Amino acid sequence: MALEIIGERVTHEDSFLVMKERSFIDRSGLTRKWSYVSRRNDRGAVVVVPTTRESGSLIVIRQFRVPFGGALIEFPAGLIDDGEAPDQAALRELEEETGYRGRIVTVGPAVSTSAGLTTELVHVVYVEADEVPQAERENGPESSEDIEVMKIARAEFSDSLRRWNAAGDILDIKLYLHMQSIVAHLRA
Repeated sequence: MALEIIGERVTHEDSFLVMKERSFIDRSGLTRKWSYVSRRNDRGAVVVVPTTRESGSLIVIRQFRVPFGGALIEFPAGLIDDGEAPDQAALRELEEETGYRGRIVTVGPAVSTSAGLTTELVHVVYVEADEVPQAERENGPESSEDIEVMKIARAEFSDSLRRWNAAGDILDIKLYLHMQSIVAHLRA
């Protein structure tokens, strides 16, 4: 017997998120429930992987995240505005969160971030960034954002990962996997 969705209800909603509960029949014929979160209006998001042109350094941020009650080390990211393409959102978010500008290298397809928790889909956008941030930023972080920008040279990836781990810093999975794959490649 295949799984079958038999119902859905909203359990909570606010201006950005909708908490839902789906009822389904499992493979043994039992009715079960699953709670998950969706973005209001199914707005997509972008994760920006910025590498500087000359040095090949990675630009990352340490940002206070309310659910963790502390900072998370991650790539710049954000929601795609109405009428905006993922590449436009990526360049906007990069400049707003870091002060850096760049050019699009690759825009990935919409991918799941945490399939058991949310229906959120993000585009991973690779950007070749300027070596230094712009002196004058037209837009800055929102008032609900507390962001520290870091530029990490490839040769420092292993040490940075060890240092962050020893300090108890929380790393976003996308950043961790990207840095680990480059470290493994440099060792090969």
